[in-house]
Amino acid sequence: MLASTSPLPPPSAGSAANLSSADPLGAHGRLAAIDPGDGEDTLLSSILGALLLGSGSPCGLLARPGGLHEIVASGLPLDGPLAGHLREALVSGRAAPEALAPVLAEAFAGAFEAVDPRTIPLSVDDETLAYLLLPKPPVDPAGFASVVAHAASLLSRHQMALLVQRADFELKSRVWELESLYQVGLSIAGTLDWESLADDILMNSVSLLNAAKGALLVKDIAGEGQILLKDFGGHLLPAATDIDLPGDLYVSNSLEDRIESLRGANAEKLLAVPISSDGQRLGILIVADKENRAGGVDDFHPETDGRILMLFGNQAAIALENARLHKEALEKERIEREIELAATIQKTILPDTLPEVPGLILAGGNQPTRQVGGDYFDVFPLPDGKTAFCVADVAGKGVPAALLVSTVHACLHLLLPALSDDLVALSVQLNRHLVRYSSTRKFATLLLAVFDPKTRELRYVNAGHNPGILLSGGEVTLLPAGGPPVGMLALAVHREARIVLQEGDLLVLYSDGITEAQDAQDEEFGMEKLTCLIETHAAESPAELTARIFRDVADFTRGVAQYDDQTVLVARVKSGSENG
Repeated sequence: MLASTSPLPPPSAGSAANLSSADPLGAHGRLAAIDPGDGEDTLLSSILGALLLGSGSPCGLLARPGGLHEIVASGLPLDGPLAGHLREALVSGRAAPEALAPVLAEAFAGAFEAVDPRTIPLSVDDETLAYLLLPKPPVDPAGFASVVAHAASLLSRHQMALLVQRADFELKSRVWELESLYQVGLSIAGTLDWESLADDILMNSVSLLNAAKGALLVKDIAGEGQILLKDFGGHLLPAATDIDLPGDLYVSNSLEDRIESLRGANAEKLLAVPISSDGQRLGILIVADKENRAGGVDDFHPETDGRILMLFGNQAAIALENARLHKEALEKERIEREIELAATIQKTILPDTLPEVPGLILAGGNQPTRQVGGDYFDVFPLPDGKTAFCVADVAGKGVPAALLVSTVHACLHLLLPALSDDLVALSVQLNRHLVRYSSTRKFATLLLAVFDPKTRELRYVNAGHNPGILLSGGEVTLLPAGGPPVGMLALAVHREARIVLQEGDLLVLYSDGITEAQDAQDEEFGMEKLTCLIETHAAESPAELTARIFRDVADFTRGVAQYDDQTVLVARVKSGSENG
């Protein structure tokens, strides 16, 4: 690349007149305004202008060494022997001051009465990125040295940007190659989705032989009835399922030798191979009109094209057969992944630790079973010093249940700050949202309570959930349901109940996985055992009582797999000393 940015000024009477005043600060300003992402010619011309401003020279050249050999000039025409000499020196790697001095002397002699040419390398980390060629030394060598360093840094960043661009291009090319290999791998690995598998087989076969058209007909293992027919680029096969298709490699490069079942194919030339597995016909794969670079259509050759398509047809047969044979195994894997995903969702939503709140000591936990359920518990400190807490149980299992838990979780976090003083209105909003956005028969039982530490008043709504167990003054009181589960009935309304708690009162919320846990004789743990356990160990801390409930249920059901999650949330009203 040769470029001259401005014409050569007329020579003056004295060499001093050929130099203007240097402006290093202005040069730095120009360099700072240059975008390192500019194109090579624009970048070099801009840098040269800044360097000349910093050197005080009216003209000069900037050249890149090595195989790039870009050259730009200002005030000096790049023609005649100068360009040739510079290019030769740069390409050969002889762009050193002693090598370029004669060339510079010749170049500048016509413009100056006396010249003292200078070749100034622009280097970073011992790598020379460019050479600046001046007719005389810079006016302010010390100030100009910083300009040269700034310009070299700019060139280095530009070079790094180019390297990054090249690396990015190579990476994308490699990714594209890997993706192509991956797609081919999918074609022979098998999938449950026959439509996608057929598309992969067809597109890979067309691409493999540079064909303009293709078709794939797949039948069941007995050859009875069409499963699917895929076309690319035009119709090659009729829709009938009982047509007589070739049972071996078939090549037709003219209409005259076309068999009857393929005579209506919209193509000049055809190549077809059967798809078979264990001697059973699965279908047929056809490609048509092999394109060449001149835009014409080449003949198909049995020895080359036919062999390639036969090999690919064998891979396609394996893929189709594997899709059928592994359907049950893949379905099982899908279910396992669904359960793992549901467990991950549930683990993310359930709190690891409970916050410290005014007036209450809280503890809780969840014991998931092998089958993922939809249990949920949480504590919500409110801005006015009150505390909301809940236990919920979503109907169903797996991902749908876990997703509904996430919906309940999100709704409560959004609604509680505004509606904590009106739990009936909150339950209406939550119920309306679940009815509208959850799938059929997806609902949740919920016991939601709000505690005011100033008055020790507990307000709660029990939407079809197990009754909470309140132990106060040695007496057990149940917090029964005051309406159906949320998400079940569009017009459901729930009752809010209020109770004033005393110091030391104990409240236990739980899911039916606790009371309905079964032993080897199919006997349930039940409310009676749970209530007795709470009364017996009421003096324990909420954390100790929570752990004891889980432990006793586990001992009761030892050796028997449980099919529902188990959740417990324990709250004790603090005494005066504990509040202090």
